[in-house]
Amino acid sequence: MSKSDSGRTHWKYTSIAILFIVVVAILLFQAEDKLKISLLLLTASLALLRPHSFRQWTMVDGCLCLITAYDMASCLHAACTIPAISYSLLSLFCLTAYFVLRRLFGSAHATRLLQQGSYLPIGAALLLAISSFFIFRQSVLGVGFEDTYHFRFLFRPLGYITNVWAEVLLLLLGWVCIVRRYSGLFVFLTVWAIFLSFSRGAYIALGVYIIAWLLLVKPRPEKLRLPAISLVAGLLTAVCFPTEMKTTLQMNRTVSQQQSTEGRINATQVAWETFREHPLSGYGNGNYAFAIDQTLNQDSTLSYTSYAPNILVGLLVEKGIPGILLYLLLAGAVCRVIWKRRQQPESYMIGCLLLALATKEMAQATLLSTPFSLFMVYVLLAFLQREDAPTKEEYKSDISTYLLPGLIAICYVGSIFFIFRQDQDQSYQQQSLAAFEKGELAEAIRLMEQTGEQTPNLINRGLLYMQCYRQTKEPNYLAEAEKAILQAIQQQPEDVQIRYLQASLYRDSKQPEKARQTAEELAGSHPKNSLYLCLLSDVLYQQGEKETAMQYLVDAIRYTPRLLTGERIRNLKQSDPMFYNALQKRLSTLVPTAKDGPADYARYGYIARWCGNKSVSDKYLRIAVDALPNLATPWHLLGDDNKYRLLLYGAFQKDLSSAELPEEKEMSDEFLFKMNYQAKFSNWYGGDLYIFDP
Repeated sequence: MSKSDSGRTHWKYTSIAILFIVVVAILLFQAEDKLKISLLLLTASLALLRPHSFRQWTMVDGCLCLITAYDMASCLHAACTIPAISYSLLSLFCLTAYFVLRRLFGSAHATRLLQQGSYLPIGAALLLAISSFFIFRQSVLGVGFEDTYHFRFLFRPLGYITNVWAEVLLLLLGWVCIVRRYSGLFVFLTVWAIFLSFSRGAYIALGVYIIAWLLLVKPRPEKLRLPAISLVAGLLTAVCFPTEMKTTLQMNRTVSQQQSTEGRINATQVAWETFREHPLSGYGNGNYAFAIDQTLNQDSTLSYTSYAPNILVGLLVEKGIPGILLYLLLAGAVCRVIWKRRQQPESYMIGCLLLALATKEMAQATLLSTPFSLFMVYVLLAFLQREDAPTKEEYKSDISTYLLPGLIAICYVGSIFFIFRQDQDQSYQQQSLAAFEKGELAEAIRLMEQTGEQTPNLINRGLLYMQCYRQTKEPNYLAEAEKAILQAIQQQPEDVQIRYLQASLYRDSKQPEKARQTAEELAGSHPKNSLYLCLLSDVLYQQGEKETAMQYLVDAIRYTPRLLTGERIRNLKQSDPMFYNALQKRLSTLVPTAKDGPADYARYGYIARWCGNKSVSDKYLRIAVDALPNLATPWHLLGDDNKYRLLLYGAFQKDLSSAELPEEKEMSDEFLFKMNYQAKFSNWYGGDLYIFDP
C-alpha cells in the first residue's frame, strides 16, 4: 500500500470513528433524528469500508442478519404496522452499525479513538444525571418528604424512566470496563449512578455482574478492580442515602414494591396465555401492549405500561416461536465465541455483562425498545469478534460486499417515504384541529379528508365528525362519523376503544338500542373500566332502567372519582334531582374492603369529600398517603399543597413553592377517553389522538 493510500485509509477510519462517537451521543441523549440521518451516514460508511463477504461471515453475523430479516418480515403481518416498522428500522440501524464496527475494530487506532472518545458523551451524561439527582432529592426533601424512594418516577435523567436508565447504566458500565484505560473514575460514577437509581432489578443485575466478574475475569488486579470500586460506591450510597438503599435491598417490603411484583407476575401469566393464541408468528414487533390490551390494560385503577414483564414472554408474544429460536441461536453463537476467545479478558467481561443484562431483562423487558441499549449490545458483539475483521484495505471483493449496503440503502429510501407520508397526515390533522377550534367546521373536515385511509386517520376523522354532530345535530355528520368508525373497526377489530366510540356515537344520537349490546359487552368484559361503565349507565338511563343505570354509574365513580366533576353529574343535579340525591346517598355508603389498597383508599377519600364527609375523607386519605406518599390528589385534599405541587409539576420546577395551582380540569367523557387512550394510540398507530373539544 502506498503512503498516500495509507494516509487516506487512516483518515477514513478516523472519520468513521468520530462519526460513531457522535452517534453514541445522539442515542444516549435521545436527540431526535427523524430523517434517520445516522442510518444514512452509517450506510455510506459501510459502503466505504466494504463489509465482509458472505463467506467471511461468522455465526453471530448470520444470526443478527436473520433477526433483522425476521423483523422486516414482521411488518407484513403485525397487528399494528407502525410500531413494527419503527422497530425494524431500529434493528436495521443496529445491524448496519454492527457491520461497520466489524471492520472498524480491525484498526487499532480507530478502536482506541472510539473507546476513549466515547468518554466525552458518557462522562457528560453521568455528571448530568448525578448532579440532577441531588437537585431532585433537594426538591423532594424540601417539601417535607422523608426520602426519595417513592418519588423515583419524578427523576428522569436524560429523559429515561428509572428502569430504562438503570439498564443504560449497566451497558455503560460494561463498555467503560472494557475500555480500561483511564476508566477508573468512569467505572465509579457509573456504578454509583446504578446505586442511585434504587432499582431492584438493577441491584440484582449488578450483583450478578460482580459475582460473574469475580469468577471469570483474569488477571487478579483486573478481577478485583470492579468489585472494589463497587464496594466503595455502595458504601457511599449507604452512608448518604440509608433509607432509600435499605428499602431497595428489602426488595418487597413497601406497598409499591409488592404491587409491582404482583403486577409483573400477573402480566407474565397474561402474556403467556396471549402467546398461546398466536404461537407461530406472534403479534409483530412492538405489539406487546396491543396484544395484551384487552386482558391487562382495561382497568381504570391500574396504570398503563407498554413494557413486557420479562424478555422471554415479550419475545414470545411479539415474535412467536421462530423469533425466540433465532435469539436462542444467537445466544449459543455468542457463548461459542466467548469460549473460543476465553484467553482474552475482554471476552469474559462481555460475557459477564450479557449475563447481567439478561438478569435485568427478566425484571422488565426494556432492551429491544431502547435504541441506545440495543445499539450498545451490537457494539459489544462487534467488539467481541474484533480480530476477525481484516486489517488490510485491499482484499478481493465480490458482489456480496456491496449487496448489504445496497439493501440497507433501499430500506432507507422506503423509510423516508413512510416518514414523509406519516408527517403529512399529522400536519393535515393539526391544521384540521386548528380550524375546528376557530369554528371553521367545513375547513376542518376538508383538511381531515386529505389524510389516508389508515386506522389512526379514520379514528381521528370519526372523532371530528362526532364533535361536529354534537354541535350541529346534522344527520350528515352522524352518517360520516359512523362510516369512518365502522371502517376503523373493520381494519382493527381487536382495538376495543374504537368499538366504544361507535357505541358512544349511538348514545349521543339517542339510539340506545343500537348502543346497548356493545356497551354491555364492553362493561361485561372489562368491569373496572369507568369509561365503559359510564357508557352503559347512560344507555340504560335513556331506556328508563334508572336503578341499574345508577349501579353502573356508582361503580364507574368508584374507579374514577373525578367523574364527579363532569357535566354528567351537573346535568343530573338539574334535570333529575331525585336520581342525583339517590346517587349521592349510594356513594356515601361506599367503604373500603379488606382487599383494597392505598390507591383505593384515596379514591374513597375523594368520594367521601364530595359527599360532604370530611372526617371520613381525611381518615381514608391519610391511610392512602401513609402507605403510598406519591399519590398527588390526596395531598391537595389534605391541604398540603407544597407536596401536591411537587407531584404535579415535578422536582425541577422553578420556584415550586410559589407556583400557581391549576384549576381541576373537568373530567368529561372525551377527556377520560383521551387520558386512557392517548398513550396506546401513539404506541400502536403513531401520532396524536385529536379530541375536538368545543
